[in-house]
Amino acid sequence: MEKKEKNIAWINTGRAVCMLCVYLSHCNFYYLKIISPVYFVYMPFYLSFFFFISGFLFYKNLDVFPFRKKLAGIVNKLLWPVILFPSLIWIPKMMAHGNNVSLTAYFADVFGGTASWFVSTIIVAQLISLVLIYLFRKKLFMMLILSAASMSLAFFLKTIDQTPFPWYYKSGMIAVFFMVLGGIAGTYYEKLKRIITIPGLLLSGILYFGLMLYNYYNLGYFQAIMSVDYDNIPLGLLNNILGILFMLQLCHYIPEIKWLQYIGKNSIIFYFFAGGIPLTIGYLAKNFLPCHGYLTTAVVTVLCIVLVFPIAYIINRYFSWTLDFSKVTSVFKRQNKQ
Repeated sequence: MEKKEKNIAWINTGRAVCMLCVYLSHCNFYYLKIISPVYFVYMPFYLSFFFFISGFLFYKNLDVFPFRKKLAGIVNKLLWPVILFPSLIWIPKMMAHGNNVSLTAYFADVFGGTASWFVSTIIVAQLISLVLIYLFRKKLFMMLILSAASMSLAFFLKTIDQTPFPWYYKSGMIAVFFMVLGGIAGTYYEKLKRIITIPGLLLSGILYFGLMLYNYYNLGYFQAIMSVDYDNIPLGLLNNILGILFMLQLCHYIPEIKWLQYIGKNSIIFYFFAGGIPLTIGYLAKNFLPCHGYLTTAVVTVLCIVLVFPIAYIINRYFSWTLDFSKVTSVFKRQNKQ
């Protein structure tokens, strides 16, 4: 039992760190309107590591893989909230960005899966994962090859179709590669733990930051899973993988901090508010704070994260059905029985 709880702790820590990077990125963009040097520090890992963690969990129990349960989880805990939450804030979001408000635009944005790119990407990646697991079950090496082929195809399709419609499918075709890497790590986790050491942490950190700094000061290559935009694909993927290795090590050594665990457990709530709150607070800070700089951006980031804590509590306490469609259907089932 202790081992299981420790595994969950590092996973929640990893999710939380990635979500903090999301908020820092959004606050920096909405507040300073620039790509800061700090962005290059976490750019290679904060999305790929989240997909890696998702795969670590998703590819569990391949011997008796629960296909129906996994598919139900995609529908109830991903598809449902990614339609509901963007629907609730869609009009204010369009107005804030100066976009047209129309019924056609709403259906294309929300039901076309472009309103919330990250969750849409995970949905696509998990659906592809279901197909890979169904066809190849425990043949992880074959899954890795096919996920790499999926990623390559995504880069090719980007040259044909620049848009994310529908459902950021090309981003999902990239994310499945990192999910399979996570699945392999989960399958061989007991052996993997042998390299999770302080020397391993130092080595992965040196390699990761060394490549990241070299890229920043000498090359300036950009990489983005959301836009399927890698200036240099081999270098970008190497930086992604080194970032994953570094974060995997680091998260095992970060203490189990309650507020980090809370963010990790409620990462989907924090994600859905990672746009509107930084946009609002960033606007207020830009217009009313006299000091405009990186330190103020950090303060704005902290303030935004703090504001989401009570929101997450209220949603979990009173509106948990917004996160799980099965809770909605269970109410109707009880009513029909009565």
